[in-house]
Amino acid sequence: MSNPRHVLFIPLEEVERYFAVHTRQDVKIVAPEIRHTETPLTAGAWRNSAPDEPNLLCLSSDFPSTLLPHPAAGPFAISFANERAAQDAHYHEHHIEIYYSASRMTVEFWNVGETERNTRTVDGGAIVFGPLVAHKVTLTGLTMVIELPSVPADKKTALLG
Repeated sequence: MSNPRHVLFIPLEEVERYFAVHTRQDVKIVAPEIRHTETPLTAGAWRNSAPDEPNLLCLSSDFPSTLLPHPAAGPFAISFANERAAQDAHYHEHHIEIYYSASRMTVEFWNVGETERNTRTVDGGAIVFGPLVAHKVTLTGLTMVIELPSVPADKKTALLG
């Protein structure tokens, strides 16, 4: 199958192998753009790269769709994180963000521009944040984060105070 890409396999054992040997404890696998520390993924399955090699990344624009608004660079982005990933309070202006984990997640969240904060703990499952909902998630195990649609530079810092 040639581009455009329609299928990408992300083996769990490769994600676990990544976390076992890397000090940077999160990894983006599908994203709207390639940065200097990443290299394009050309195979149909993602694999862990060595700590001294750039991360392999699949551009989300490789997954075509005519239903997405512009300036989306692709239909989605996928990242993995665990309890050692640095989580900051942030929000997105244009896309939704979905956290999925079989492990416990604790989240503090609020609407941008408001002062009322909410806190909730779930013992696994999914949490979906819409645009302009500030949030900080504390993880306890392997977690997948999906951004939909992927919009470059959409993440904004939010203050916890």
